[in-house]
Amino acid sequence: MFRAHLTPSTKQRLARINTDAAVIPAGLTSLVQPLDVCLNKPFKDRIREQWNEWMVSGEKSFTKGGNMRAPQLDVLCKFVIKAWNDIDAETVIKSFKKCGISNSLDGMEDDYLWQDEEKAEAETTPSDTELDPYDDCLTNVPQDVIDLLMISDDEQEDFEGF
Repeated sequence: MFRAHLTPSTKQRLARINTDAAVIPAGLTSLVQPLDVCLNKPFKDRIREQWNEWMVSGEKSFTKGGNMRAPQLDVLCKFVIKAWNDIDAETVIKSFKKCGISNSLDGMEDDYLWQDEEKAEAETTPSDTELDPYDDCLTNVPQDVIDLLMISDDEQEDFEGF
C-alpha cells in the first residue's frame, strides 16, 4: 500500500464511501492479492504471445540509425484488451476466493484458501504434453518465411568446423 493511502484525508474519504483499507504486509502480496495469486501470469503470458506475434509479423518502423521502434500505443492497447478478454471470468472469481476476499460467509468456500497450489496451477496451465520445449513462438509463421530465414549466402561452401 502506498503511504498516501494511509493519510487522514484518504481514510476519511474511504469512510464516507463505507470502504475499509487493508494494509498488506511486505512479502505477502503473492498470497493475498488476487492479481498476484492467479491473474498476472496468464495475463502476461497472453501479452507475451501477442508481442512475439508482432515481432514476427507485425508492422514495424525504424529509426534513422536502424533501431526498431516499439509498437504504437494503440497496438499495445489492443494487446492488453485482447489479453484481458482472454482471461476466463471463472479464473478471476477463483482468484478472489483463493485470497479469501469474496468467499461465502457460511464457510462453504473456505477450501479455496487451502487448495493445493499445484492443483490450482494445473487447472489453468497447459500440461507438459501440450507444450513443445523447442517451440520458439514460430508456430504461426508461414513455412516460406521460415525457409527464407534458412538461406545462407555461402550455401555452396562446405562447413569446415569451428
